Amino acid sequence: MKSLTEAMDALVHIVGQIESEEPVTGKVLAVNVIADPALEAWRERMTLVHWHRGAAVALEEQGFKVNREEAVAGGRYAEVWVLPDRQRESQLGDVAKAWDQVDEGGRLIVSVRNDWGAKRLEDQWREIVGVTVETYSKHHCRVFVARKRAGAWNEARVAAWREGAAMRRMPETGYWSRPGLFSWQGADVGSRILAVELPKTLEGDGADLGAGWGWLSMEVLKRCPEIRSLDAFEVDARAIEPARRNLGNVLVPVRPKLFWKDVTTGVGRAVYDFVVMNPPFHEGRDAEHGLGLKFITAAAAALKHEGELWMVANKQLPYEVLLEDLFAQVTMVAQRDGFKVLHAVGVNSKVHAAAGRSGGQRRGRGRGR
Repeated sequence: MKSLTEAMDALVHIVGQIESEEPVTGKVLAVNVIADPALEAWRERMTLVHWHRGAAVALEEQGFKVNREEAVAGGRYAEVWVLPDRQRESQLGDVAKAWDQVDEGGRLIVSVRNDWGAKRLEDQWREIVGVTVETYSKHHCRVFVARKRAGAWNEARVAAWREGAAMRRMPETGYWSRPGLFSWQGADVGSRILAVELPKTLEGDGADLGAGWGWLSMEVLKRCPEIRSLDAFEVDARAIEPARRNLGNVLVPVRPKLFWKDVTTGVGRAVYDFVVMNPPFHEGRDAEHGLGLKFITAAAAALKHEGELWMVANKQLPYEVLLEDLFAQVTMVAQRDGFKVLHAVGVNSKVHAAAGRSGGQRRGRGRGR
């Protein structure tokens, strides 16, 4: 994840410096860190947690086991490292939950990019913990370190940070969500526009790529009575439980399946009759227009030869060039409020040939958790 690279570099540098002066021999918990050769030194005593499937896979390829947050809840560690989220409530929650897992006498080490509100976060944390907070600057980031002393911190404020990031049922809609997810407080404009344009005649096996907390999948279930199955793929583990609850509340015969999966690596070959998606064009809040192109490529590979793609995008993004290369027919169905809805039909045979199969063949679904 490009948005965390500088924070990780700063963390590794400062941890190395601190360890050389005052080494920790106990267990280490690393939250949201990304793959780095420096982690090898802690392999035997490090527990890793990450919500992003792509980052988790990179760590697994380095030989580490990566856990979801709930798997390590309640553990205590001599040292906890955290690269917190950018979204404000989620960021505070990341720090609070990391603090919960620091053993008495242990250290919390937080690394945050300056443009993610590092100074404000550090100042607020300094007020809460009531102990000396050491601060370092490196790679356009702040790294701050606090040691946990019994009774020295304001537990009520830590609890408020923790609870502010928790999953909750939104009072106005009844949907489940949580801070840190895309458009976490309600459906975004682009998804709403796409849902209105979806034909009720969609049928067969479908997929929602980048399903988030499940709003677009819910709309597909409600609007399209002829579908046989729906698979929802999402890279953010934090979205899986809200989506499960939301989809479970849609009273239709189809029971969607949820997958913690990085869509950009593919979701199967020639297995779906239709795909719907509102692909991201940011990583965190950093513009990354290539993400949308990877989503389109994954969708084309996953569709049957005669399959159709329905997607929404910001109107200025030039996705049509790739779509016209991968599909026989591409139509702009609607354009309003800064968004466009694109419909692509008929996957070119070269797409499936490049994936090691022809469009006319069938194979069991390739699903990865």
